[in-house]
Amino acid sequence: MKKLLLSTAIIIAVAFFNVSFADGLETFENFPEDGNSYQDGTFAGQDGSTWEYWQCRGDKPITDQTPCLGKDRTPTAEVSSGTISGGFGTINFDYMQAFSTGVNLDVFVNDILVGTVTSSGEPDIVKTSGDIIVDMDGDVVISFIQHDEGAGQVSIDNLSYTSFGGGTPDPEPTNYPTGFNAAANGQSVNLSWTDATGDQLPSKYIIFAGTSESLPMPVDGTPITNDTDLSDGSGALNVNFGNEAAMFASLESNTVYYFAIYPYTNFGSNVDYKTDGTAPTANASIENIVTIESLNFDDFTFGNWSRISVIGDQEWTMDSIHGVNGSACAKMSGYDYGSGTTFANEDWLISPVLEFTTSFSSANISFSNAKNYTGDDMQLKVSTDYDGGGDPNSATWTSLSYTMSGGGWSWVGSGDVDLTSYIGPSVYVAFFYTCTADGSATWEVDEIFVRGATQVGINTNEMASQISVYPNPTSGMVQISKPGIDFSQITIMSITGSVVMETELNSEISTLDLQDLEAGIYFMVFSDKNNSNIISKKLIIQ
Repeated sequence: MKKLLLSTAIIIAVAFFNVSFADGLETFENFPEDGNSYQDGTFAGQDGSTWEYWQCRGDKPITDQTPCLGKDRTPTAEVSSGTISGGFGTINFDYMQAFSTGVNLDVFVNDILVGTVTSSGEPDIVKTSGDIIVDMDGDVVISFIQHDEGAGQVSIDNLSYTSFGGGTPDPEPTNYPTGFNAAANGQSVNLSWTDATGDQLPSKYIIFAGTSESLPMPVDGTPITNDTDLSDGSGALNVNFGNEAAMFASLESNTVYYFAIYPYTNFGSNVDYKTDGTAPTANASIENIVTIESLNFDDFTFGNWSRISVIGDQEWTMDSIHGVNGSACAKMSGYDYGSGTTFANEDWLISPVLEFTTSFSSANISFSNAKNYTGDDMQLKVSTDYDGGGDPNSATWTSLSYTMSGGGWSWVGSGDVDLTSYIGPSVYVAFFYTCTADGSATWEVDEIFVRGATQVGINTNEMASQISVYPNPTSGMVQISKPGIDFSQITIMSITGSVVMETELNSEISTLDLQDLEAGIYFMVFSDKNNSNIISKKLIIQ
């Protein structure tokens, strides 16, 4: 019915209002899948060609038949047209984040990347790509391909395109954008700017990023592909004109990142960058991120967390195989599998005391959660007056908002839940579960991290300059010299924030044996006995 109504609307609009429409339209009306299993296959496109798809499902529609590309599939999820004649001027389509993981979908024409669409924390929200300028003549094939293994499931629909108009390529943009700014946000940097103005507007921007202030300059006629992984110290990102924002994520702590932005017109061999004058630049520093508490249940224990059952015989238990990636997780349900009966329950899973000292500029908790069946939502709570062992109802608890699983055992990231307002006192966080005899949801929790960002002031920098770690890079043995500085504890973390070693420093010169650690980049976090001073140094193990 969607297709009939759409066709009727187009005819009426053309007849009465003389509205101009795209030269081509693909609504995927012949896409055959409608279930939740991932399939490969073909279907007849509305352009007359045979379309192909790999690892797509059909149960997450935008409007009627809609291919949904899978996450971390083998082969990589993809939807591709057959050969379409007449070339492309512009393309435009709708897309939707299907589950909890954000969209990162690449669009290719004749195997050339023409655009990437993204989303973050926007499940079931239909977005539009906007007009993606292609300007490619002749026969063309369009492909939608997941950017990488971490790209979330994404539904695509209502593709429209104009044919190539030919003519002379546009000249380079008249001006650069203004107000280019970089702002650190946890392990990410958010970029913003005001679009360029002038007689010739850009089609897109290329943003160069890196850990060196010396960034490359684009060359006319040479398209640059997206590379948002800055672990090697450099990357690039194409952004459509009109977006005025971009983000680089998964960045290293205690690192300064530099950015430069160049507007350009056209595409492929006709790409024309503005490089005269001075391109806008910006930089941002990622703070020292300290893992205060973490729990992933992989050792099949609750670590230092406490389980307290206030009502009912059921309590938080361990599930050994249904956690994230098939690992262990914590699980709570009021349903008794032996009797087949649901009982009323109130149960708490409470953290150890969290010492948020004034050396932290911010703090947060993140975790993964999954749900099934109907019942009360699991609550995340925080308290500053809990005694650490008694009845939790004798303390004052504040509920915190987080991203909840929609059900069906779907694992969802909570997002970074802000705890900054609790810096100073000793605090506890807890997962609070309730149910009645009439209904019991099952909740699961995994990958809990409590992290803080440390302030780096003048005094801290002075102390950091007096601490020596050598050799660095090292093959495993390092010496640490800290003359006259009262740091008694060292924590070594991976670049993801996981604690891999903790030890005490008992003298001004100490030797550490790190030969059991894998080669890579680590951070050495030095702290005094009160955590009132914390500094971080990068360590490279070869």
